[in-house]
Amino acid sequence: MGPASPNRKREDFLIAGVFTIGTVLFTLAFLMERVTDPFTLACIVTLTALSEALAVRLYFDGRVSISFVGTLLAALLFGPIGGVLAGASVAMTGYFTANHSSRKLVFNFGHQVTAAFAAGALLSALGLTGGEAAADQPVLALLGGAAAGLVLFAVQSCAVSVIIALTSGKNVAQSYQDNFAWLLPHYLVLGLVGGGLAVIHGHFGIAAILVFALPLLLSRYSIAQFVERTRENVMRLERSNEQLQRAYVEIRDMSDELRDAYTGTLESLVTALDVRDQETRGHSVRVAHHSVDIAQMLGIKDDEELLTFYRGALMHDVGKIGVPDAILLKPAKLTEEEWEFMRRHPALGYRILAQVPYLRPAAKIVLAHHERWDGDGYPRKLKGEEIPLGARIFAICDTYDAIISDRPYRKGQSPDAALTEILRCAGTQFDPKVVEAFEAAFPRWREEDQTANRPPLYLPAWRQDKDAPGRAAS
Repeated sequence: MGPASPNRKREDFLIAGVFTIGTVLFTLAFLMERVTDPFTLACIVTLTALSEALAVRLYFDGRVSISFVGTLLAALLFGPIGGVLAGASVAMTGYFTANHSSRKLVFNFGHQVTAAFAAGALLSALGLTGGEAAADQPVLALLGGAAAGLVLFAVQSCAVSVIIALTSGKNVAQSYQDNFAWLLPHYLVLGLVGGGLAVIHGHFGIAAILVFALPLLLSRYSIAQFVERTRENVMRLERSNEQLQRAYVEIRDMSDELRDAYTGTLESLVTALDVRDQETRGHSVRVAHHSVDIAQMLGIKDDEELLTFYRGALMHDVGKIGVPDAILLKPAKLTEEEWEFMRRHPALGYRILAQVPYLRPAAKIVLAHHERWDGDGYPRKLKGEEIPLGARIFAICDTYDAIISDRPYRKGQSPDAALTEILRCAGTQFDPKVVEAFEAAFPRWREEDQTANRPPLYLPAWRQDKDAPGRAAS
């Protein structure tokens, strides 16, 4: 077996400490005073044990019973020695009727005896122990019962809250709030009941206690129904919460898969365009990746915004679907009329993409991807920051890739030549701030292998694991 976990070690330390304290106090109680009426004490301890045998199970691994009243009555009538005997009987009964766990027996003995001794010591210090004292001062006996009941409740609930916190991973305050806070008024009333029984014993003896104990034991069933209903509601809420969490994860995964499927469909369309226009094969994917790179250099972290830039760059030439092959593939220089037709492709691409709601933000980039910083671009002659940021980023990435890529009519130039040209056009064709981001990214781009295939699908940062679902093949 491996080494014990830190929580297990803390549990063992707590259990050992509580048991040691309980054992010392149990012994001390017998040294403090003697039992003057063993028959009455035996009856009360027996009733206490019977009450514990009928305990009600709480939501977490805990129990509540009216054995509390028996322990309190024993402390009221006999002081610490009566309290510790009744407390010990509660621990033993719980072991035989409920959990059969030696660890729980040791822990329960410790905190039950400690709580009972504290309550009995308080009553002894106040001079409220014994049937005669209760009969002579009934109001003080009731108040003493309530006070001792609060002491019993405080010690027991705090000890159990700590052990629950260690086993469940919750903090102590949360454990107390979940399992015991709502029981405080209940135990306060039971404290008054214990005081009242002490007064009755002072007047009528143990026979009256036995008679009054019967309805008190029967009240166990109403307590059981209330606690069981509460426990069922809590468990039902927890199950509902777990189902909602699972549904959220499933919906999020489905949304991601659907988004990836959308993007994959776009990439298939781009591939079809590349097949048609052989001289730009792979151009759109490279430019899309570079656009995301510069956007991140500019401090953009929102996944949806980055994805919009990616889609806009990827689909920038989708409008060329409407350009005849005679113009698109013409090896010679285009006529002015043919250039006029070619310049329509941004607007045509916008009309194609804008019909799809989730592509409308990207469609704005497509419409503006031939605009210039100085306003001499087309189709709307936008100027400066009137141009969408995604289009300003794309313009630089598109130019860089066009300069370094081979064409049928010329060989691609070096990355340094592309850098020189882009820096020259800063403030005229290109946004100067975007040029600065490009210049910062350039040393990394210069080392790229332009002939290597890129994984086409842009994924948000939290899904960029190589095994993430939905990643398209490279």
